[in-house]
Amino acid sequence: MPMASGSAHPSGSWRARVRGAGAAGAALVLLGTAALSPFSVAAAFADAGSAADRGPQRAQGLDAARSAETVVDTGVSAAEPGGAGAAGPSGKALYTLQQFMFMGAVNWQGYKFTFYSQQVLPGTGLDIPGRRVNADGYVSDADGYIVLAGSAPKGTVYDTPFGYRGKIYDRGTVGNHLDVYIR
Repeated sequence: MPMASGSAHPSGSWRARVRGAGAAGAALVLLGTAALSPFSVAAAFADAGSAADRGPQRAQGLDAARSAETVVDTGVSAAEPGGAGAAGPSGKALYTLQQFMFMGAVNWQGYKFTFYSQQVLPGTGLDIPGRRVNADGYVSDADGYIVLAGSAPKGTVYDTPFGYRGKIYDRGTVGNHLDVYIR
């Protein structure tokens, strides 16, 4: 075998050829995958039937001019936490339970409202007289107050944007953050 100049190893020409062939093969696989991927992804998510059968396609978007209905009322009433008044429905709810759960958190009148579910954390150790789930899906007491967790003294009453006043029965948040107990 011929020796490469200045080397103790046989000529590297066959190694260079093997490396070159390997690199070319890898490049072909990469380019082939990249070239065919749009077809395989489209096939994976394609509906039955051809595009001609489905009719013209439109891009998904929101046309605010076509929507005459207000989805969320963002009006704010002047209410103070702990004020006097009946515990039951305190008027029109600014957010339904479904909207609240979708949003995850609601910032209203300087408070951050989040929720936790009795399905995840039963809270059986809480002393809630007349505990029940009201018609709107909030855990409430015998007087109609929805159950809150916060750092204020237990029994502190707050107005909420959910149509009910709430009362602190549990701990778990700090400051202006209140957890609302739901179904």
